Amino acid sequence: MKPRIFIGSSKEGLEVAQHVKLKLNDDFDCYLWTDGIFQYNISFLDTLLKEASLFDFGILIATKDDYTSSRGNLFETPRDNVIFEFGLFIGRLGPSRAFLIQEMDAKLPTDMLGVTVPQFERGNSISSSESLNSEVERISRIVKEKIHLGELGLLPSTALAIGYFYNFVSMVCEYLQSNSSISTDNGAFKKFELNIIIPNDLDADIKKRSAVYYKYHNLKELKLDTFGRSFPVFITVDGRDAKTLKLYDMPTTLSGIDKCIELYMQKGHIGKTTQQKLLEERELANFERTLQNLINNDAFCRSITKIIRE
Repeated sequence: MKPRIFIGSSKEGLEVAQHVKLKLNDDFDCYLWTDGIFQYNISFLDTLLKEASLFDFGILIATKDDYTSSRGNLFETPRDNVIFEFGLFIGRLGPSRAFLIQEMDAKLPTDMLGVTVPQFERGNSISSSESLNSEVERISRIVKEKIHLGELGLLPSTALAIGYFYNFVSMVCEYLQSNSSISTDNGAFKKFELNIIIPNDLDADIKKRSAVYYKYHNLKELKLDTFGRSFPVFITVDGRDAKTLKLYDMPTTLSGIDKCIELYMQKGHIGKTTQQKLLEERELANFERTLQNLINNDAFCRSITKIIRE
């Protein structure tokens, strides 16, 4: 799933927004405010409050659209709604995931004095504006770096991934790496592989889904008594590598994501809306990304742990 980016502007700044989308669309899933974001019979504010949570990043284009008189001086200023939406995305996504691109000399609110804001000049044409293209490329690099980092957000995937790693994955891997061998009905093993199964959706109860997965793949339960705690894992021996014991786990903690999304969406119906499915996809992707980062930075885990999407 590509990171989703909302690009907002005024009508007068739409040409700039369209160019930004064109520059970013190969790497990211970009949506302009004109791309069917706003729905019938729902206020703009209600739509924005919900839609902001469906995006990973927001980019607002502040062009010189209005004239504002302040203390006897006349200034060229962006449209009020653009600044409002920038603040909304900061509140929803955090200041590191919301960007304002300012047309040179467009006056911004005094609250933003001292804040570094990307600036551009229109030049002869939008597509040939070196300053705009340079700033968009810089934002693209920042976004690519950010998507590899797990950050706490409105929904719980990051916290759940951290808890799952430290309360299960890390302890199991340390136990496996600290023991010279582990005995099972199939003999003693010195080589291990821990496979974390992450489902592609949350369309079924995770406990039931994991039970079906273990049964379908003919996995047998094994209790690991690790440092005072007993963990059930499911095992098999790969016929192609009979010396390696393969352990499997599907994180049942993922059910917490589904419940939180239902509360957030104030669900009062059976089935799932497109918005709910988008939130699920985003949270599952963030859970996987955060967990992989933690695994990569742990010496006991990184050599024997794999994440599998099913």
